[in-house]
Amino acid sequence: MTAERQGDHAVTAVSNDGAFRVIVVRATETARGVIDAQKVEGKMAEHLAELVTGTALVRLTMSPAYRVQGLIRGADKKGLLVADSYPDGATRGLVRSPDTALKMGEGALMQVMRTLANGSMHQGVVEVSREHGMSGALMNYMLESEQVTSAIGVGVVPSDAGIAIAGGYIVQLLPECTDPPLAVMYERLRTDFADLPTVLTASGGDPRALLSEILYGMPYTETQEHELAYRCSCSSERVLASLASVGKADLEDMVRSAEPLFITCDYCNTPYEVAPEALRGLITAS
Repeated sequence: MTAERQGDHAVTAVSNDGAFRVIVVRATETARGVIDAQKVEGKMAEHLAELVTGTALVRLTMSPAYRVQGLIRGADKKGLLVADSYPDGATRGLVRSPDTALKMGEGALMQVMRTLANGSMHQGVVEVSREHGMSGALMNYMLESEQVTSAIGVGVVPSDAGIAIAGGYIVQLLPECTDPPLAVMYERLRTDFADLPTVLTASGGDPRALLSEILYGMPYTETQEHELAYRCSCSSERVLASLASVGKADLEDMVRSAEPLFITCDYCNTPYEVAPEALRGLITAS
C-alpha cells in the first residue's frame, strides 16, 4: 500500500473480483483556489466546488489524457458555473452572475464536454434536479451520454472560512460484476454514503480512507494515482491568440491609439499588457 500523502490527488482502484472500478478524489485546495479567484461564497461556492470535483472525476473516468469542461446553468438561466479539468491535473473555474443565486431543479442544466483522441468534441446535457443535485446529474450524464453505469458522489464540507473539504467518488460497474457484489455495493452506498459531507469529514478528505470505506470487505488493487491542483492555463501567447480573431479594422484602431491594451483573465484575474507592437504583428499576420 502506498504511504498516505497530502495535497489534492485522486486514486484509482479495481476490486480483485473484477466487479468495480473506483476513483476517489480530494479536491479541497483546488476548489479553494477556484473559489478565491472567482470571489464567491456561500451556496455558490459550494456548487462551484462540487462542479470542479465532478468534472475532474469525469475526466479521470473517461479521458484522463484530454481536457474536460463541465458547465451548470441555473433554472432561471441567470447563473453559470464552469469547471475546466486538464490532463496534467490543472483545474480552474469560472462564475458568471456571481450575485445571482444558482437555482437547481426544472430548467437547470449540466453540460459536459470532453475532447476525443481524434480532436473532435463529445458533449452531453442533462437536467440538475433539486432532489439529486450535482451527484445525480453526473450519474445521469455518465449513463445517458457515455453509456457507463456508475454511482457518483461529490460533496463539500463548508466552514466559517469557506470550504473545509471537497471530494468525491465514482464507482463504475465493470462487465464481470454479478448480482451479489452489486447488491452489497448498492446497499452500502445507499445507506452509509447517503450523507457524503459526514463521510468526507470522517475520512478527513483522504482519498485512500474513502476508498477503503467504499470497498470495505472487498480485496482491491490500486492502479493509478493522479495529481490535482488549481492552476490556470492562461498566458501572454494565449491572449495574443485570442486577439487574432478581432477584425483588422479594430486592431488598427487599437494601434493608432498608441496605448497598450490591458486584458485580465476571467479565470484567475491575471493582468496582461499587450503592446502596440504586438498588435501590429497581428495585423501583418492577418
